[in-house]
Amino acid sequence: MIDINVTIDGIVLFCDESVVGIHLGNGYVFGKKAFDDLSFKNKIIDGVGNISINYLGSRIFDENDKVFFICLHKNDVYQAELPEVKNGETMVMTDSDLMCDNQVQLYKDREVGYLYKMFSLLRLFKQGNIGYKELFLTHTFRVVGFMDNTQKQTNIDLDQNIVDTTIYSLTDDEIVRCNQFLQDYSGREYDLLKNSIDEFVWGLDQTDEPTGFEQYTTALEMTLLDVDQQGKKQVLSKRVAVLLGTTPTEVANIYNKMTRFYRYRSESLHEGDGSNITGLELKDLEEIVRNVLVKYLAYCKVQVSNNPTITWEEIKNAKMTELKNQVLLEIGAGVLPA
Repeated sequence: MIDINVTIDGIVLFCDESVVGIHLGNGYVFGKKAFDDLSFKNKIIDGVGNISINYLGSRIFDENDKVFFICLHKNDVYQAELPEVKNGETMVMTDSDLMCDNQVQLYKDREVGYLYKMFSLLRLFKQGNIGYKELFLTHTFRVVGFMDNTQKQTNIDLDQNIVDTTIYSLTDDEIVRCNQFLQDYSGREYDLLKNSIDEFVWGLDQTDEPTGFEQYTTALEMTLLDVDQQGKKQVLSKRVAVLLGTTPTEVANIYNKMTRFYRYRSESLHEGDGSNITGLELKDLEEIVRNVLVKYLAYCKVQVSNNPTITWEEIKNAKMTELKNQVLLEIGAGVLPA
């Protein structure tokens, strides 16, 4: 076994200094750093020394116009295995063995997966285009007692939206609640709801409004409807309304909004007409999906605590039964149409 030291760095996009208070976990910290002091400065500039377009919208300026960024950083040590000597045979190692290629890649994949989950949860907690475009990893280690090796990797998030300039900003109270949110919902409840969350995040990463709108609607369908559901517009609109509405007026308003949004989505998807979908509608639907998924995370957590082996299908069916009963009550009260 050998020890591999690794540093992980990257710029956090579209956020302000408030995120420094976030506890991302797994050894990661957020910090504000001057552009001139970045160890990876040469990796985020173009051929003439200008900051890459990926990062222009994420700059923070002080009173003297000095450029800063919010950065992600981690120091870690992990262990890797080298081929074993068997029965006194001469040990033969390939270049790949000496560079620990497979184990370095496994470590990177695990870290990228963790960060994807945590940034997804941050984007579920509050609106804002927080994320990273590039992640820089440097692995250093010594093999067979004398050979110093360095492995450098760059992970590029090809899907990350660099057009949406919505800044992720938290109040002091929100920082406390956000840290609790990350702690509460990063376990099995997240895994159970991951497909719906992935669809929501995919919508966030779209750079054109109709496509994002379509992805948000799909996320709702995946969460609230049977695969072969008939009358999707009415059923989905009613279920979202009773899930999120807390008064008869709210239920009716959400229902009317969702039926309108579903029509916009159908016009865009089936007729190629996305003219009714503006930035305002897109953000409005984004917030609806966010609220639905957060409620489902809480529901999943309760169900898992009651039955640790429960499946997503069991959770989905149980929740749909609850929503069907709530819809019938609202229809009986004259709040929703039959």
